[in-house]
Amino acid sequence: MDMYYEVHSENIAARGHAPQVAELLTRFALHTREDGLVSHESFTSDVFAAFGEELMVLAPTADGDYRWTHYGREIVRYAGGTRLGETVSGMRPQVARFTIDCLTQTLAENRPLYTIHRSSSTVRVALWERLLLPTTDRAGGRHVVAFSRPLRFREDLLDAVLETSPSGIVALRALRDEAGCIEQVVIVTANQRASELCGRPDIDLLDTDARESLPFFADAAIWRRCRHAVDLQRADTIETSITRNGGTSWLRIAVAPISDGLLLTLTDITDLTIANQTLQLRAATLALEIGRERATRRALSEEIGQREERERELRRLAETDPLTALLNRRSFTEKANADIARVTAAGGDIALIIVDLDHFKQVNDTHGHPAGDAVIRAFADLLLGLFRGESNLVGRFGGEEFAILLQDCDLGSASAEARRIQEALAARALPVSETLALKVTASFGVAMRLPREGLPCLMARADQALYRAKSEGRNRLGIAGPDAAAAA
Repeated sequence: MDMYYEVHSENIAARGHAPQVAELLTRFALHTREDGLVSHESFTSDVFAAFGEELMVLAPTADGDYRWTHYGREIVRYAGGTRLGETVSGMRPQVARFTIDCLTQTLAENRPLYTIHRSSSTVRVALWERLLLPTTDRAGGRHVVAFSRPLRFREDLLDAVLETSPSGIVALRALRDEAGCIEQVVIVTANQRASELCGRPDIDLLDTDARESLPFFADAAIWRRCRHAVDLQRADTIETSITRNGGTSWLRIAVAPISDGLLLTLTDITDLTIANQTLQLRAATLALEIGRERATRRALSEEIGQREERERELRRLAETDPLTALLNRRSFTEKANADIARVTAAGGDIALIIVDLDHFKQVNDTHGHPAGDAVIRAFADLLLGLFRGESNLVGRFGGEEFAILLQDCDLGSASAEARRIQEALAARALPVSETLALKVTASFGVAMRLPREGLPCLMARADQALYRAKSEGRNRLGIAGPDAAAAA
């Protein structure tokens, strides 16, 4: 079975998962000379300070291979070891061929290349994304600067859900052509129960074409409904029959869109279906058949309840920031828009505080990224302790930036709440480990919603106030007045 991979040379910034992809592309473009080449020395000098720990540098060898001349510390941490000085051909054959082909392509075409591939030998990492950037040194030698980061899927939780589920669970990723139409759907996750329900218990479904591996996709109507679920981002429930082990089995398929793909939950409802059919044919034994139906329905109801609980947990994970358990930016924005709509209908004030930890890069540079993550988690716990009310929203926008939406709160009260956060930070050190705690400060942007003002404008005014607080020395409050609305 071939490994899963994608290669793209167009719309790379939009495809990239990590924000560093877009930033590196921008800097690469700035270093491109009139002859179309990028100076290796000037480009690496520019990007290594900020991105070096997640970069690799490879140089071609005389025999068509490539050798690592730089291997970032973050890549070592994820991969479990360094390949500095080694050649690409020393990797697993499929990954080596794929990697060499991509490196050769980016040098031949002299333009960036973005790839995704599966790595089955690296612990806790399912997929890697890479950005390949071709450069040329002063002596004319070619190099490829590669940004490499794993796409993590919280596999501890997923493994537990997948392997203990009485239902079959299959995750699909849609692959689109240049026109944006779905041309293939690849299975990226499937548990053993899914293989059994599809009548293929001895077949590994991973990385296969879903339309070939899942028998119910032979029904054009089911394929059409699943394709619509992806395109319209709309859930669906389908009941169908398949031939399994020489007989007919019935499945209920719960279809849930996830990003550009689907999560399918397969439930065997054969017993219920047979019970219903038998009930219609055997009127003389109605009481017995009703008893069997009720027992089957109770069992099915319990199974559906378990499935719904798992689905609620998966939705919660999709809505929260994995490091802090606060709302992520997308979920915060959705809930904030809903709150603003309610306030608009009922009348009342609503305010927004945007918080940015000061000099956070120094924490990472001095104490390492694990310490930085610990500071972020500790600050998130502080915010949750201060804003426990159901009417308040607390979210992490990314990096060291957080947001708090306060209902029934005017500008003065919101400023007081921001000072309360500031005082709490001043009164304590944030724990990093059993032996280390760090004092940090933060800057604040505070804005109250104006009449008929939408969330984007409110956030823009709060961001302006935060920028002012930063520029005036940090560790202070920036208050957005009504006159900032026009500028926002």
